[in-house]
Amino acid sequence: MKDTDKETQPVPEEEKKGDDTKTGDQEAKEDTEGLQEYLKPNWDESVDRFDDMGLKEETLRGIYGYGFNKPSPIQCKGILPVIQGHDTIA
Repeated sequence: MKDTDKETQPVPEEEKKGDDTKTGDQEAKEDTEGLQEYLKPNWDESVDRFDDMGLKEETLRGIYGYGFNKPSPIQCKGILPVIQGHDTIA
């Protein structure tokens, strides 16, 4: 192949990248940072007892009847926003 033939051949995309082009690692880092901000908790309230959650009496009887005495950490944070109608991912 002649040197002049190389000049007329299309340049592969990976060779076209310049300093202004983001690498896959940079894009992945930005995606991760955006996701972390999106999934950042926006609820600070926590309830330490089922009795303080505003649950119906029948529900409380069922909870205590099954032997649950204290809510787990995710229940302390997650039940109240659900009861109040907030979208919740837990």
